Amino acid sequence: MSLHTLPSARNLDAQQNLANFIAGARQLSAFGPVDFDDPIWRVESIKKKRASSSRTGVRTLYFTQSKPGDRKGEDRVPLRSPLADFIKALVRKREDAAPKHIEDHQIIIRAARFLEPVMADIEYDPCRLLSDHFANAAKASRETDTGATAYALGKKLAEIADWLNRYGIGRARIDFKNPNPRVDDSNVRIGEAADARRAQKLPQEEELDALADLANRVTEPADIVRMRAVELLVCGGWRINELLSIPADCEVEELAFENGEPVLDSGGKQIVRYGIRYFGEKGAPPLPKWIPTALVDVAKRAISDVRRITAPSRDAVRFMHQNPGYIPAPGLDRGDMDEFVSADQLEVILGYSKSGVKQWLKSRGIRVNIGSQFGAYKKDVVTQIRSAISGTDDGSLHRVDDYLFLIPENMMSAYKASLPGSVRLVTDGMISVFIGGKTGVPSIFEKFGIKGADGQPIRMNTHQFRHWLNTLAQEGGMNQMEIARWSGRKDVWQNAAYDHVSGAQLAKRVRALVEAGDIRGPLAKVQDRLPPADRKQFREATITTAHVTDIGQCIHDWSMMPCPTFGDCAGCDEHLVVKGDVSQRAAAEQLLSETERLLAKAREEAADETYGASRWVVAHQRMAANLQAVIAVHGDTTIPEGTLVQPSLQRD
Repeated sequence: MSLHTLPSARNLDAQQNLANFIAGARQLSAFGPVDFDDPIWRVESIKKKRASSSRTGVRTLYFTQSKPGDRKGEDRVPLRSPLADFIKALVRKREDAAPKHIEDHQIIIRAARFLEPVMADIEYDPCRLLSDHFANAAKASRETDTGATAYALGKKLAEIADWLNRYGIGRARIDFKNPNPRVDDSNVRIGEAADARRAQKLPQEEELDALADLANRVTEPADIVRMRAVELLVCGGWRINELLSIPADCEVEELAFENGEPVLDSGGKQIVRYGIRYFGEKGAPPLPKWIPTALVDVAKRAISDVRRITAPSRDAVRFMHQNPGYIPAPGLDRGDMDEFVSADQLEVILGYSKSGVKQWLKSRGIRVNIGSQFGAYKKDVVTQIRSAISGTDDGSLHRVDDYLFLIPENMMSAYKASLPGSVRLVTDGMISVFIGGKTGVPSIFEKFGIKGADGQPIRMNTHQFRHWLNTLAQEGGMNQMEIARWSGRKDVWQNAAYDHVSGAQLAKRVRALVEAGDIRGPLAKVQDRLPPADRKQFREATITTAHVTDIGQCIHDWSMMPCPTFGDCAGCDEHLVVKGDVSQRAAAEQLLSETERLLAKAREEAADETYGASRWVVAHQRMAANLQAVIAVHGDTTIPEGTLVQPSLQRD
């Protein structure tokens, strides 16, 4: 029997590998039926976003050169071939491997736009790409973008290089790693940069005061719905699209228990918890969001007001379910749908001016001329209005008429009348504009003439409330697992990005724990030996600032001197362990695993009498012992959760 060995991709010509790569992508069905050779893809099949996202209707991929501000496909210049065909194939293959949101594909195309100019000397041939081309593209991306955007572009450039290597398309292997730095200052809490970041992420006192004032001054239904949405963000710290996709029947109440015992109020009556059902994003399970007692009345009023104002839209959806081919609008709710409706009649039905009717018909391509009159057939008008309802179906949450935040088309517009019989969801963009404004559209603060202390209009964003509530939870000492669960996160590691407690605030919290006796170790013993009158001064002098580390909290005063242990937190007297912090324990366990692996290697070298290896053995042994002491704190059942502990350290 003859055996035939198939040649590997590395043994094939790079150009043939590229041709095979592109040919394979042409045969895939990812994105639905698209013309592969067209520089603009109108994709049908794409991972769905929440129906309340203002980008849920984005369905276009532009394999074109960058042209800032251009929104018209016909004005765009296609990427040059053969780079264009390679990027199209790459995008289609990555979608076929795992469906992604369209933005993820858009950023890899944008990364390719930085590659194209540096490929002129190789005639835009992916097979001739070298590491230097990627380095130059990354440099160009840093000159155009900064921070997280530049980092994301660098990641996508590295992904493109990986595809080239994986499929043997490059004539030489490309050794490229993302050189654009990742901006991660979540643990930097001291200095002007930290203060500026905190101010940007968190709502300011004057902004919260302005919202409280406006909450009772808004009177128009559109403003009430959006203001109540903002109030709910304050109450629950949702992601905006989690809030806007809650069901109308969302309220949950149950008796409160703690450790199996009923929780009683000051009058001895058992407390009833109030929560709001929602569907979490990013893998979090659907759970009620339990509202803090002080905010229950605010949340209840908000839900009640929104439910009342949006009830007609839910009724409209039910009418359309029960009456296919009709909408609940006078003249369109019964009768012959093949009947012609003149512009004069549509003025009355739609509530638009004659020019408004003309524009509406033109934009939807349903205008009909009969003699001297223009208008449309009823069935075409109804079809256009009903079509918007499908936009609220995200395929996984509820029936359309179950949503709370349902409104008529144009309800939030300052210039257009609501479209009778139409239904759509309130979107994140509507709330963002409401508190942040945009060119030509004033925010609610501008509408009521409210300005900040600097005389400028107040501008906020919807995610500030989530950062604010998470920071309050961190400041109040809620444990990381509870914060993750309350915030709808599947991973406690995600908490750090939302913790904006300053160094001074952390130090104040640490001093309070020391004063309350919630600390173990040398610091507690020194304080206990002092006269009571001197203890406060001791705490304030010893703990002037603090910051969070991977495995605990550091109370070293950086204004006095740099870190004396060079990052050896586990072996430092000024480092405290927060008993029960899940993420910090996990970090300590991972660091111990790495240390033990290094210790084993050091011992092997020491056995071979490698010069200096014995010193590494001692250093790794000390590090491992101190990390074991940190982990032991978390495992000690006699120490209450949240207690600060200074472990016993091993010295050289």
